[in-house]
Amino acid sequence: MSSIFGTERFLRRGVSLKLYSLVIFIFLYLPLFVVIVFSFSPTKTIVGMSGVTDKWYRELVRDQELLKAVLHSFQVGISAVLIALVFGTSGAFFITKVRFPGKGVFRALVMLPFVLPGIIMGLTLLIFIRNLNITLSMFTILMGHVSFTTPIVMFQVSARIQRMGPNFQFAAQDLGATPFKTFWYVTLPMIRTALIGAALLAFTVSFDEIVISYFLTGTWMTLPVYLYGMLRFGLSPKVYAVSSLILVFSLSLILFMTKYIGRSAEEFKVRR
Repeated sequence: MSSIFGTERFLRRGVSLKLYSLVIFIFLYLPLFVVIVFSFSPTKTIVGMSGVTDKWYRELVRDQELLKAVLHSFQVGISAVLIALVFGTSGAFFITKVRFPGKGVFRALVMLPFVLPGIIMGLTLLIFIRNLNITLSMFTILMGHVSFTTPIVMFQVSARIQRMGPNFQFAAQDLGATPFKTFWYVTLPMIRTALIGAALLAFTVSFDEIVISYFLTGTWMTLPVYLYGMLRFGLSPKVYAVSSLILVFSLSLILFMTKYIGRSAEEFKVRR
């Protein structure tokens, strides 16, 4: 009897947990659904929606300034990811292969640009750039984005290197491979999925970044900063449309990213 009552309590607890999870997901994703729905509203307000239209999406195509801001976001994001891949991968090998006093403190300090609030990083970088008499431009925004995308790549890649172990490199060197060939033919293919996953994650974070970009922008604006400027002068329905497109784009990147992050990404195929 006690086992039966225990099973019933377990089932009731499972139903309660499912309902609780459902409420949480509705709370998190209902606003996103509302934004997508009202991006097709023919009216300029979210009240009294009647019918469906793609008017606001057509206006986005004709908004040259907004399209320019989208292009700027892609330019900064791709450039920041490429630089972060070089710096982050080098740093990952350094913190996993080299032993030195205070290594744990060093790892924590490297992660600070990503962990610290964006307003602190943005203000600090702005003061630093002003003291160097550098004009605010794409270069300054790129500096800010590299500061937090590099730790993302570094710790994604270092985690893969630690799980991989040194045996494969030792085997390649025992067979006569040079350090460069060992890296190119053994290490790089084994960390390839980690690099792709880290690049996708870094690009997603860079594309959505607004606080640091706001401090470091001049007349050269990324999309989040441009949207913030639009909101200051009233809520345009075009904001719903562009937000929906960004949401779809971000979800696509996240779904694509899941292929390259996790245990399944550590399976390798050996070419014969």
